[in-house]
Amino acid sequence: MNSKFKFIVANTAYSPLGNQIVQWLRIPQLYADYMVWFSKRKALSSAKREFSKDTAIGNFNDFKNALNKHWVTYNEYAYQYEFYKKTEEEREEFVSRAKMSYFYRRYSPGRSKGLFRNKYRFLTEYSKYIHRNWIYAPEASYEEFAQLVTNYDCIIKPCDGAFGRGIFKVYKNGDHTDDRKMYDSCVKDRMMVEQCIESCEELKALHPQSLNTIRVVTIANKEKACVFSGVFRTGVGNSVVDNSHAGGVSVQINVENGIIETDGANTKGERFISHPDSGIVFKGFKIPKWDLVVKACCDAAKMTDNPITGWDVAINNDGDVEFVEANYAPDMDMMQTRYKAGAKKKIYALIKEYCGVELK
Repeated sequence: MNSKFKFIVANTAYSPLGNQIVQWLRIPQLYADYMVWFSKRKALSSAKREFSKDTAIGNFNDFKNALNKHWVTYNEYAYQYEFYKKTEEEREEFVSRAKMSYFYRRYSPGRSKGLFRNKYRFLTEYSKYIHRNWIYAPEASYEEFAQLVTNYDCIIKPCDGAFGRGIFKVYKNGDHTDDRKMYDSCVKDRMMVEQCIESCEELKALHPQSLNTIRVVTIANKEKACVFSGVFRTGVGNSVVDNSHAGGVSVQINVENGIIETDGANTKGERFISHPDSGIVFKGFKIPKWDLVVKACCDAAKMTDNPITGWDVAINNDGDVEFVEANYAPDMDMMQTRYKAGAKKKIYALIKEYCGVELK
């Protein structure tokens, strides 16, 4: 399926009309049930490969039992939640990525998915929280493109990408002899071209090469919103992105005061008392402008009917709260991995309070 066709299908399916049709046909429930089955098969196949190695952690039969009951992947079982060393009672405290994915597929409105998947729509809808220059290449002239990339360092990313994939950086002082070719490629691939956000000095100090952001998870309805989780993410090495799935390190923020209260960790389960490059100790580090971050995210959450949203937020060098993007289906694995404790009871209680849905 070519990219243009996928773009048309996605924007049709994630429209208000498309959402009404799929709800009437009960597609969300059928799709969610199918994806549970499919995810379990995929997780089992992946685990078999791991357990065929001498380095595998845990026991294969124990993993199968955990997969069937808790829907965990091998990575969650072995590294992130260390299920292989936990009792059944302790395992019950965790909510797997697959179980949260079931909730999102079943209850998140399709029109919200479209808004958050499409970065062009997101930047337009939440322009109040956008302070950088940007263009959508297919709707911009070459002259506009050239002016942006020669005046500013820029991040170029897919309009509907995820997990930090397909992102690259262009420097204003770099070689611009192939700008026309780059522009044509960006138009063809429907790329966003955005002025790089310059972090405030406090956050930049941890890792200057990447934009270090805060993932704020809100639970909301039209009347009220709260911050459930705050995670600070930073890149490592030469990476220009801070995404955990791209090798970054993340730490948990106390949502009441904005102070980091855990060591760093990555998706491999490796832990870091301090940043591996800058050496700055994570615990006790104060996130600047935290009260403004919370207010911006809660206000934004009430603008959508998406029940749980992960807002990727930066503090720019002018001290403004700036939205980078948002995720309509944020993972809870980051929070549970950092605390080494499950959050199922808390998240299920908030889902019942804000969404009227009782999960088991």
